[in-house]
Amino acid sequence: MSKIAFDIGSTVTRVVVGGEVLFQQPTCLALERESGAMMAIGSQAYSLLGKTARQLEIHFPVLAGVVADTTNLSLYLTKVFKQLPTATSMSLASLLLGRQVVVAYSPCSTSTQKARLALVFRQLGMRTQLVLRPEAVVAYLAKKQPIQSSCLVDIGGSATVCSIVTNGIHVQSHCIPWGGIQLTERVQQYLLREEQLAVGWHEAERLKCALAAVFSLQTLAKYRDHKGVVRGQDTLTHVGKTLVITREQLATVVQPQIEELLAGVTEFLALLPREMVTSILESGVTLVGGGSQLSGLADLLQEKLACKVAVSEQPDIVCVRGLL
Repeated sequence: MSKIAFDIGSTVTRVVVGGEVLFQQPTCLALERESGAMMAIGSQAYSLLGKTARQLEIHFPVLAGVVADTTNLSLYLTKVFKQLPTATSMSLASLLLGRQVVVAYSPCSTSTQKARLALVFRQLGMRTQLVLRPEAVVAYLAKKQPIQSSCLVDIGGSATVCSIVTNGIHVQSHCIPWGGIQLTERVQQYLLREEQLAVGWHEAERLKCALAAVFSLQTLAKYRDHKGVVRGQDTLTHVGKTLVITREQLATVVQPQIEELLAGVTEFLALLPREMVTSILESGVTLVGGGSQLSGLADLLQEKLACKVAVSEQPDIVCVRGLL
């Protein structure tokens, strides 16, 4: 039976079997408040965020890339396995020995958090191999071309991890509490503060994905008139309201957050030996993770770091593909 690869992030869980992505949905579940019964997981549960009745709660069992709630993660994964095709989830070997899974884990995990992740899969009857995320990413990238040393910036939903991998072995990492979730929250806060418009999470996320970008002054002048529509509730009149928001307005929200990210990456590079930094400047930095796809981010980092910065191929699934 093919191994099953898991990349369980703060926002999205991805499962690959035999090179095919069989599951790619939010890492969340909806539970009934009183009984604790699971009502939905993944996309169905995520769609209820901000819209749930009082008897339902939405739980995210992984925070900043590490396990925060083993009980709910176990419930979530049990349901995920049931959604996989029967051929991948049942065989004689799996019945006798347990399914074989390869699971990515964050280099920011403590030994306790790593053990907690392994325990969840073991309690589900799995034979588990844990692999560091940066090593999985480089394993996939190395299939395309030989790589001796890599500097990775992995931008996730609630954390960014800068890592050095040499000859396929993880050397050093630095964790920054910054990700796509924070950007969405800032969009909500901006609309509430500046426009007196209360918007739900999904509306703020949609607007961020449509208009948020990182620009130099020259580039912003070219794209500043790009517009989008956002709908919410006027906090003064308490009635529905629709606003037109420009890309320039969102740039004022995004830019301070990008400065935080840049400061974190710069701090990481400052901690490295001089020879290693020289090697990075020559080979460049690779961006991975869903947040790496923010428009203009790679160009800005390249300008500020004075080295080549590129977004990897399939940045959101490069890790899970590298596990197999």
